[in-house]
Amino acid sequence: MQEVKLSEIDLNLLYILQVLIDELNVTKAAQKLNVSQPAVSRSLARLREVFNDPLFVRTSHGLSPTARTENLAPYLVDMLKGLESLVQPPQFNPASSQRRFVLSTTDFGALTVLPKILDSFRQQAPNAVLDVKHWHEGTSFELDVNDIDVAVAVISKEPPSSIRAVRLDTDEMVCIARADHPELQGDLTLDKYLSLHHAQVVLGKKERAAVDRVLDKMGHQRHVAIVLPNFVPAVRVVSSSNLLLTVPRLFATDILTTSPDLKIYNLPFETRTFDYSMIWHDRYQFDLGHQWLRGIIRNAFVNEMG
Repeated sequence: MQEVKLSEIDLNLLYILQVLIDELNVTKAAQKLNVSQPAVSRSLARLREVFNDPLFVRTSHGLSPTARTENLAPYLVDMLKGLESLVQPPQFNPASSQRRFVLSTTDFGALTVLPKILDSFRQQAPNAVLDVKHWHEGTSFELDVNDIDVAVAVISKEPPSSIRAVRLDTDEMVCIARADHPELQGDLTLDKYLSLHHAQVVLGKKERAAVDRVLDKMGHQRHVAIVLPNFVPAVRVVSSSNLLLTVPRLFATDILTTSPDLKIYNLPFETRTFDYSMIWHDRYQFDLGHQWLRGIIRNAFVNEMG
C-alpha cells in the first residue's frame, strides 16, 4: 500500500472530502462549498490520488463511500473539529476558570495591592487561584523564566525589551511613628528627624536608602537603630517604641486603617516621587485570562484614584 504523507495533503481537500461524505452528491457538495461542480470533481480526483483509493463509487442514488472512506470518516470529523478549535480565538470565562495566576510583589505591595484587587478577583473568578510570590529586584528580568504572570512593584532599572510595563500610581515617602510619640506633638522637623532613631526595612539586596542619599547630599545622616527584612514587623516595632519608620505614603495610609495608634508625618525635606508599575512578559500580551487579570489590577488603582 502506498504511504500517504501529511505534507502532500491540502487541508482544504480534507474539508471537501468531509462535505462529499455528508452530501454524497457532487452537485450538492459544490453548492454547499459555494464552488463550481468541476472544481469539486477536480478536488475529488486529487483526493483519489492522495489516498490511492476511489473513495466513492457512483450509484443510481448518487455517491457511495468505499470501505476506505468509511474508515476515514470518524477520524476526519475529529481532525477537522480539532483544526477548527486550533484556529478559533481562545476563550476565557472567569466565572468557570480554575486557572492559577501568579502575582509577584513586595510585602508592602501585598498589603496595598491585594486588598484593592482581591474582592473583584474572588467575585469574578471564584474558582481561580491567586498565588502571590515575593518580589525582588531581579524579578523584572526573570519574568520569562519564573512563570510569573504579573508583577506590581517599583522598577528602578530599565527592564528588557520583552517586558511590558504600565504605570499604576505615583507615590512618595513619608514617616510614621506612634501617635502619642513624646517628641512629636507638632510637625516633624528636620532636627527631630535627625535626632530621633529609626527603624529601616531592607528588601533583598542591601542598598543605601533613597532618603539616606538625599540626606547625604544635604550633609546629614540619620541614626538607624534596627534593620528589618520586611514591613510587617517594622510596623509593630514602631508601634511599641519611639522609633521612626520611613515608608511609602500608600502603605502608610493602608496601615493606619488597622493601626490607629500610628500617625503619618510629611518628611521635612524633599524626595523624589516614584511610580508603581504593573509589568508582564510580552508572551502574555494577548492571553485573554492575562488581559482579565491586568484589567482587575488596573481598575483597582483607577477606582481608588478616582
